[in-house]
Amino acid sequence: MPAALTAVQRTLSNGVHLVATPVPHTAAVSLYVASRAGSGSEPVELSGVTHFVEHMLFRHGSHEPGAFACAIERLGGQINAATEPELTAVGAKVPSEAWNDALQIVARMVHEPTMDPDEIEKERTVILDELALLDDLPEESARRSVLARLWPNHPFGREIAGTATTVRALTRDALLRRAVEMFAGRNTIVSVAGALDPSAVLDVLADVFGSVPAGSREAYPVFHANGQESGRVQVIRREAEQAYFSIAGFTPGRASRDRYAIELLAAVLGAGFGARLVLELRERHGLAYDVSAELGYCGKHGVLSIDGATDPDDLTRAVAIVLGELSDVADRGVTEEEFERARAYTVGGLVRSLEDSAVVAAWHAREQALEPSPLPPDALIDRVRTVARSDVTASAQACLAPSWPLIAVAGPLSDNTDIPTELVGSGGG
Repeated sequence: MPAALTAVQRTLSNGVHLVATPVPHTAAVSLYVASRAGSGSEPVELSGVTHFVEHMLFRHGSHEPGAFACAIERLGGQINAATEPELTAVGAKVPSEAWNDALQIVARMVHEPTMDPDEIEKERTVILDELALLDDLPEESARRSVLARLWPNHPFGREIAGTATTVRALTRDALLRRAVEMFAGRNTIVSVAGALDPSAVLDVLADVFGSVPAGSREAYPVFHANGQESGRVQVIRREAEQAYFSIAGFTPGRASRDRYAIELLAAVLGAGFGARLVLELRERHGLAYDVSAELGYCGKHGVLSIDGATDPDDLTRAVAIVLGELSDVADRGVTEEEFERARAYTVGGLVRSLEDSAVVAAWHAREQALEPSPLPPDALIDRVRTVARSDVTASAQACLAPSWPLIAVAGPLSDNTDIPTELVGSGGG
């Protein structure tokens, strides 16, 4: 990793953490403002409030509709925002000469929420439409089913956008309180990447964010995974052309020494055209156009999820093939060829992504917000490179017990749809 991608960091007295990373080869500057507050800390009656605030960041009662986004676009840039269980973020990318103007716009967005009542009602309607759209998608029904059963009675298991009932009930006062909590100093990370002097950037950021009230650092309710019952599957009947499946279970979390081996296991299974499940379902059997395996984290736990779609008549066979491959990985491990491909693909993806200043800015902010021990990109790449094939096999055997998966299927399914529920023959556990 070039030394030029080494970040310079500073923490202000109010808790705001600043990061500036020189990326000399780009003519654009990326700005990423992250909050440690996500949807995963919401009480059930306020479900969706964080996501609602994220939407309202783009509305300002004293300006024309879309004023902030249009202002960034007039600078020649683009802007977006997202809410996750443990993070809310605003990201902008502009030509280098416009970065200070973009900073002022984003700072106003996160620190001057007007929450105009008329604008709230407009955005409430938008979010209700968003929820209705999600409700119409069978793949979302399958995903939600698995998450709700993985995280029962916990915000991590709820829809980030909330429900129609909770969104309708959210008040202006609740939105204002949440906005202040989210972007308090102790919850805020500001990361800039581009062809700029990092020390000068930190000075500018300190001037803009130095007066933000410190507030309190976000706290998340503790979740204890008590194991999973064998063979838990939910069949959801929905009108659609395809049938969708979601298969998931817990893995060790971010702090685990095995996390990089498990990340490579996910890549072996479902990252790229050469992944095992892609080869089996798509290339060998012609059962699915799209199948993926991803590893995510919430709190102290990881979640490995496998998602795909197939013809309804092929659903039982497709799920059986996925479970069979998981059993095979747990019993016999991964081959040298698929391990080397997955490791090279993962490392190469990381290296290629760092060509983009937006990825660099987001990387450092997310590391500070989410990771127990933040790493620069080169250190993480080194850790992935040092994983051995035996580590991946051992992790598969430890994680993929016969009763590991929770399964949901959704689509135009008959009453006698028979879905396999276990990794039969798996030696895991």
